[in-house]
Amino acid sequence: MSTDLTTPDSVESAMRSFSEISANLLASYNSLEARAAHVEEKLAVTNRALEAKVAELDAVLASLPVGVIVRDAAGRVTRVNDSLADTLRLAAGSLLGCTEIDLLDRVEASEDGHVVTPDGRALVLDIKRSVVRGATGRELGTVEIVDERTELVALTERVHAMDKVAALGTMAGGIAHEIRNPLNAVAGFAQLLKERVRSNASIDDPKIIRFSEAIAEGAAEADAIISSLMTISTPERLDRDRVDVAHLFNEAVEAAIDSNEGLFDPTGPRPVVHVHADCPTLIGDRIKLRQALRNLISNAMQCAPGGDLLVQATVQDGELVLAVDDAGPGIPPELRRRILDPFFTTRAEGTGLGLALANTIAELHGGRLEIQPSPSELGGARVAILLPSSLVS
Repeated sequence: MSTDLTTPDSVESAMRSFSEISANLLASYNSLEARAAHVEEKLAVTNRALEAKVAELDAVLASLPVGVIVRDAAGRVTRVNDSLADTLRLAAGSLLGCTEIDLLDRVEASEDGHVVTPDGRALVLDIKRSVVRGATGRELGTVEIVDERTELVALTERVHAMDKVAALGTMAGGIAHEIRNPLNAVAGFAQLLKERVRSNASIDDPKIIRFSEAIAEGAAEADAIISSLMTISTPERLDRDRVDVAHLFNEAVEAAIDSNEGLFDPTGPRPVVHVHADCPTLIGDRIKLRQALRNLISNAMQCAPGGDLLVQATVQDGELVLAVDDAGPGIPPELRRRILDPFFTTRAEGTGLGLALANTIAELHGGRLEIQPSPSELGGARVAILLPSSLVS
């Protein structure tokens, strides 16, 4: 059916229909525009709420004292907090998009979480991982918590060491009281025997002379071990004085060489000991510091017989560092945490008291003994006594 537009009535009717359609379209448009504005407003509110939640999440991540890594389903890093970046000493942005982080991969491969960073720091890290799933159960990614426990482990080991020293003190006190009296008698009679043998021309058996000297030397060595035990367990007070560092080093080197005379080939070259002292003097107990340094130098000579040594004193990061570097094989990481324990030794002829005693003497001066995790300047181990810089005079 067609509309005849040739008459005025039909034209008027068509115009009315067009006006009604236009009005309906305008009303529909206005309704859609209002709905769109309402939806846009709700979307803006939702976006603001989402931005607030994201900001809140970022604030929470930033305030956490442990490192956090968020990965997507493909294993790519999508978010890292400042704590992790500070621990790894890397820019957080450099980790985004990575699927592998070398240091953390080495932590998971180690048995106890101990790793050495590229800049030489020894860290203990604990990593826990949790899978993130959506409402349908689909895996969306993972969250990893990286907890640095270096200081906690060090404090725990220190407490254990103090417990050992306390037990050692009880034992050493009993040993000193019960053994020293008969030991003094042995040493005294051995000395009398030596003098009698030497003065008696009728005794020409070299074995008797050698045996009497061995008895006296053994008694003196046993007495020195008891003295070391007593120093470790019940440290004496310090006799502080102004100490010439270069002279202290030279005395310690000479004492170490004398005590290790049998290590060196009598026909070969002696080890070269390079001594450098950036600070001229310090305030401390000269006898005890010499004893501690002699032990460090003696250990270095035994680790690398005939090899060169470097003995130096420097002030670094507010501490006075008395370091001994050797050219030996170094100290394995698994032994580094036990090597300061009394009686722990890797040598059949060792007593295991040298480093423990050196550490006790360092602590008496307000410092500590430290074993550097990376190789020394000579390629071997570096053991150092770290003292407060306030002792530098």
